[in-house]
Amino acid sequence: MKWSQYGRITLALMATLSLGLSMTACNPSFTLGFVYALSAQASPGQISTYTIDSVSGALTPAAGSPYSSGGQFPVASVVDNRAKWLYVVNEASNSIVQFAIGTGATLQKLNTYTTPGTYPLSVTIDTQSRFLFVVDTFAPAFNAQISAGLTSGAVKAPVVNPPSYPAANFPTYGCVAVYPISYADGSLGTPVADPVSGQNCFPLNGAQPQQGSQPVGVTATGFVNFLYVADQNTHSVYGYAVNYSSGVLTAIANNNYQSGVKPSAITSDPTGRFVYVTDAYANQLLGYDVQNDGSLQAMLNGPFPTGLYPDAILIDPRGLYLYVADYNANAVGAYSLNAITGNPAQNPGSISNSTGTGPTCLTVELAYGRFVYTSNLLDNTVSGFELDPHTGNLTSVLNTPFAAGQSPTCVQAASNGSHPVQTIGP
Repeated sequence: MKWSQYGRITLALMATLSLGLSMTACNPSFTLGFVYALSAQASPGQISTYTIDSVSGALTPAAGSPYSSGGQFPVASVVDNRAKWLYVVNEASNSIVQFAIGTGATLQKLNTYTTPGTYPLSVTIDTQSRFLFVVDTFAPAFNAQISAGLTSGAVKAPVVNPPSYPAANFPTYGCVAVYPISYADGSLGTPVADPVSGQNCFPLNGAQPQQGSQPVGVTATGFVNFLYVADQNTHSVYGYAVNYSSGVLTAIANNNYQSGVKPSAITSDPTGRFVYVTDAYANQLLGYDVQNDGSLQAMLNGPFPTGLYPDAILIDPRGLYLYVADYNANAVGAYSLNAITGNPAQNPGSISNSTGTGPTCLTVELAYGRFVYTSNLLDNTVSGFELDPHTGNLTSVLNTPFAAGQSPTCVQAASNGSHPVQTIGP
């Protein structure tokens, strides 16, 4: 019964994306969507904006680019399901900044929110854009200690080479902040209170916060109400059931799932049946089956090999292909996903998908699911690839790589509103 339900969802997703892919074969050039690249070294951080050519996938810098990120050290971003709002996480400012997405990839800064904890690192949004989820390195109870530590030098500010996060010489734990999203204007409400701790941030491992944790990624599953957080210091994945009426997170029983040596990124497939985690130190990809109660079961025949130092992961909108950015290999690995088991099989020759130097983040345009982009930290560029919908293989797009700001940490694509094929030329 479970597979029958998910099978219908998968077929619907495939049919929708196939229609989009067929529409572009003989059409003239249109603005398919937008790409936003975050740059960490500027003060404040910057957002480079681009339009996507629907035929070639090439990026063109948009008018007004770059924009201020509204804070220091932007590291993550997410777009709502209507492509109306861009939310940017500024790690060193402990902030989330909301932007309105306008014509031609323009941005208008609207609201700034301070996260409950300290040093937010990753963000995601549910498929219906009801809640925004942010992971903080340090939970609210440790904010005073963090402030004192920054002054004394006990806590070191984050650096990017490769990305690393603050370290403290006293016990700490991370948490997940849950923000309600207004459908009318995209504004964020007050973070949901944890009924157990009373804080506006849900600690890892539920009622028994995991000391020494360092969360690095978060994913909300589609069609099933679960949320998962990858943590580096405890080498674990933590799971929650999500109440989408209240936003309250409830830790799944026995929710500490071992996940390699150094988990670096996490994602889930569009149907919510599978979760994947990259392990940067062991150069491997771990896959999990999501059970009915939200618990995770390791995939048979896993873990699966990757290139050197995998630090970002992406699944295409149809759930057919998975991509891993390998930081030390300067490449993107391509995998085909088994529709029944979820097991990834590396595509022949995928190691040749060369990026710029030090890829840190992956995104795919969602209008047709045809183009994939990476931010490249060490050479200040964005690389673009065209996705073959029949094989999942990637080929470099015209004129790649594209210049970005200094030390781009992440990249995010957005559709061109509800009409992604708006003409931009004769």
